[in-house]
Amino acid sequence: MSVTALIWLALCILFSVLSLRKAVWGIAAYMVTFFAAPQLWWWGDEVPDLRYALWTGIVLLGAVAIRGTSALRQHDRTIGTVHRIAIAMVINATFVHFTFATKPAISMREYVELLKYVLLFFLIWGAIDDKDDIRTSLCAIALGAAYIGYEVTINNRGHFTHSRLEGVGAPAADTANGLASLLLAVLPMTGVLFLNGKARHKAVLFACAPLILNVIVMCNSRGAFLGLIAAGLTFVLLARGASRKKAIQVFALAGVLLYLLLGDPKIFNRFVTTFSGSEERDNSASSRLVYWRAGLRMLEDYPLGAGGGGFKWVHAQQYLEAVGSDEDARALHNGYLTEATDWGVQGLLLKLLLVGAAVAAAHRTSKRCRLEGRDNDALIGIALIAATSGFMVCCVFGSFLGNEWCYWQLAYLVRYAELYGVAEAEATSEVVPQEVPRLRALARGA
Repeated sequence: MSVTALIWLALCILFSVLSLRKAVWGIAAYMVTFFAAPQLWWWGDEVPDLRYALWTGIVLLGAVAIRGTSALRQHDRTIGTVHRIAIAMVINATFVHFTFATKPAISMREYVELLKYVLLFFLIWGAIDDKDDIRTSLCAIALGAAYIGYEVTINNRGHFTHSRLEGVGAPAADTANGLASLLLAVLPMTGVLFLNGKARHKAVLFACAPLILNVIVMCNSRGAFLGLIAAGLTFVLLARGASRKKAIQVFALAGVLLYLLLGDPKIFNRFVTTFSGSEERDNSASSRLVYWRAGLRMLEDYPLGAGGGGFKWVHAQQYLEAVGSDEDARALHNGYLTEATDWGVQGLLLKLLLVGAAVAAAHRTSKRCRLEGRDNDALIGIALIAATSGFMVCCVFGSFLGNEWCYWQLAYLVRYAELYGVAEAEATSEVVPQEVPRLRALARGA
């Protein structure tokens, strides 16, 4: 067995054992099996053929159930709304699957995935007990994403097809666009380590960020490029007061990535074709518009949804022909249309409400932190919101809205709103117990 496989197994075992002491290590164990999924890497044949992500997911579930966390007791009315919307999404998907799914066997796979991801949202939220847990788990995510960067940059894994990196990635992120959307979601989140981390956390970020950025560049994804712009602008525009200066400094560092992206004429040409006329538009952009028209046509016939995978696996050919196209049947290249055709217009609205409620809660907490002079704490919330903003823009160009890293982001937004939404004095028990309800009421009204 290779050294890499041995290290991977050792980390899985170590983090699983540590999760019995502190639930957050269950997140680390899960991320090891996600970013270094054996079936997707050269050393995967050297380890036993098991569903490792499932087992580490069970470890995370057990850690949360056994240890219990303050997250299970600390949510306020707004945060509770996020959880209720997530449950409503499950109820809606259950209704659509068992009532309207045109191919139940196919829909079942997507339905089970949705259940797993909603559960994962609750588990990540429940495993984070304090602010240090946020940093620990984000370090695990950063290191996992950097492993992909290490294999690509140092070991030259993967191959290029039409100037785009293919052949590496993670579950549901094993194409250039999918991998770019994953790393786009991860990168601004891990920026929290720079804003509010100790020296070791910042060292992790500085080591990981260049590797992650390099993979995003090599993926040559138009959607990721636009998402990065959206994330950067969100980060700067939401910052206020003294925190804006630091936000601009961070944005300036991100400008290095923008320079690298624009320095590759192939990437720049792909980007500008998004906005050019039909005669100049490249095949990729034109193809997306065809699929979007087909998706809208299907939505007219199935406004309540056709079950999971309804377009890609069942109705794509029918509706592509309806719009006069001979394109192959595949995904819609749009997360919003995919969500709507799968789980109905009401399913899409619930998903948008879920994201909106989590972002609103984090924004209120960030505003409170700024008003109390906790500028770094305020920027943490803005960084998490920026990550979500960039990802949501990226979803316009790819069917990623239902992928699990969307639920990771929501869990961190919610937990941030809880942990940073009270005054520092309360967090360190420097107030009398009678004052805690009043402070929490102030946090809700911020």
